[in-house]
Amino acid sequence: MSKKFKIFITCLLGCLGCTWSVMAQSGSAAATLNDMDKGKHRILLVFAPNSQNELLQEQNKMLRQAHPGLTERDMLVVQVIENNVELNPDIKEAVPSAGKLRQEYKVNAEQFSVVLLGKDGGEKYRAQHPQAPAVLFQIIDAMPMRQSEMHGKRSD
Repeated sequence: MSKKFKIFITCLLGCLGCTWSVMAQSGSAAATLNDMDKGKHRILLVFAPNSQNELLQEQNKMLRQAHPGLTERDMLVVQVIENNVELNPDIKEAVPSAGKLRQEYKVNAEQFSVVLLGKDGGEKYRAQHPQAPAVLFQIIDAMPMRQSEMHGKRSD
C-alpha cells in the first residue's frame, strides 16, 4: 500500500472518528464473509483496482458523508483494493483474502464494483459504478429484516 494512500486513510479516519483496519492475509483468514461476520452486519463490498481509482474516491466521499446512516443500518464496509482488504468499522475477526473475495463475487482485479449483501449473506444489489448512499439505504430499508428493526425501535 502506498504511503500517500496510508496518509489519506489516516486523515479520513480522523474526520470520521472511526478506525479502518487493514487485515493481514494469513492462513487463519475466514473462509467467507458469512463465516467472519455471522449475520451481524449488512456488508457493502467495494472493489477497486487501486487506491487512486477515481470511482473508489467518489464512492468513499459519498460514504464519509453518510456515516450515520451506515451505522444505523448495521453496515460494514469491506473495501478490496489491490491485494488488501480494509474494514470499516474495525472488527476483530479474520477476513477472507482479496483474491478469495474477488473470486467469490466474480470481480476481476481491474474492475470497480459495489456489492451489497444482506445480513443473511445473500447478494441484494450490484453495480459497476459508485452508488449514492440514498440508493443503498432505500434497498436496505425495503428488506423485511430492516423493516422489523425499524418497527422494533419505534415501539421501544
